[in-house]
Amino acid sequence: MKKNHIPNPDVSVFIKILDKGFKLSVPADQEIFYREGYEVFKERVKALKEKGKGYDDIEAIALTSIECLVALQRNMEESKNLLAMFEKRIDALEMNVADAIPN
Repeated sequence: MKKNHIPNPDVSVFIKILDKGFKLSVPADQEIFYREGYEVFKERVKALKEKGKGYDDIEAIALTSIECLVALQRNMEESKNLLAMFEKRIDALEMNVADAIPN
């Protein structure tokens, strides 16, 4: 461990699902992701229930969870593709720089 490393303190985030509440201890620098994620999740569950398809709470939560996982997988795949594209561009740039430098 580095001497200058300061541990990231944890903060509490309360999440309520159905009639049960959860007090999570999360790293302080990630608190905003938990709070925003929870709000978006609640809105998506509510919207899914209001679509008139007859979903109950558990069904709406399950379907929203699957939608969120699929979105995460899509974003991960897109990130991999972008990384591969940037690596190709860096390789091309390195070749151009190497060719431009006289031996």
